[in-house]
Amino acid sequence: MKARINGEDLDFASSVSIAEFIIQRKLPPETVVVEYNGAILTRDKWEAARLKENDVLEVLSFVGGG
Repeated sequence: MKARINGEDLDFASSVSIAEFIIQRKLPPETVVVEYNGAILTRDKWEAARLKENDVLEVLSFVGGG
């Protein structure tokens, strides 16, 4: 299965939830915003949303500084 993640086509052996994907990538969930197929996906929906063939995911991390 292929999905486009942050502009890059990635292969997955099987469908994974957005929550599983975030954990696999070792991203801190509290600093991440997810856009799933063009819509912002709130954190409470990450477990139910599963990546499927040709999905588009943008994962943005907030970085503080000053």
